[in-house]
Amino acid sequence: MSHKLSPETDSGTQQGELGLRGRLVFTVAWCSFLAASVATLVFFAFVDPAPIVAVLRPTDTLISRTALYSFGFFFFWLVSAVSAGLTASLLCTPPAPAPRR
Repeated sequence: MSHKLSPETDSGTQQGELGLRGRLVFTVAWCSFLAASVATLVFFAFVDPAPIVAVLRPTDTLISRTALYSFGFFFFWLVSAVSAGLTASLLCTPPAPAPRR
């Protein structure tokens, strides 16, 4: 038995395809994820969260080293996403018209 395609897929359109805005959002999210991963690796290679945990323990704040690694990663991801989003918005802005002479 052969599987026949529906008329929607035969016409060349794909229902699951993202538009330009969707591709842009996922591109920004993926690039900022990769940048945050590298930033987290570099930052925590030089900074040990153990002293921060030791300072927060007497205040009855239950926070672990793993939680600080996670907070650091999400902080770097947020900063990277804002940066990549601003860059993407600048790239998608149409150029200004040429001045008239």
